[in-house]
Amino acid sequence: MIRFLFKQPQPKRFSFRPRIYDESREFLEARKAVIEQEIRDDQSGRQADPFRNQLNNAWQTKNRRKSIIESNRTVIYITLLLFFVAYLIFFK
Repeated sequence: MIRFLFKQPQPKRFSFRPRIYDESREFLEARKAVIEQEIRDDQSGRQADPFRNQLNNAWQTKNRRKSIIESNRTVIYITLLLFFVAYLIFFK
């Protein structure tokens, strides 16, 4: 009779889904995605040219590097200008 006055905690339940790595399945899914992309390219009239893609990626990498170098130069110039102004203010 007293038992129903106190709520007993229920055991925690959990769901465990094991992760399974299937190398052959991963390979097949990747290959399937490549083939589907090729089919879409053929249907749209475009042809995927790996050499063109490689050149485009190299060009973009070169542009990124160039912009980073320009950015660094700008920071250096501003820093030098600020040091020069600080020198003029404090020592003259």
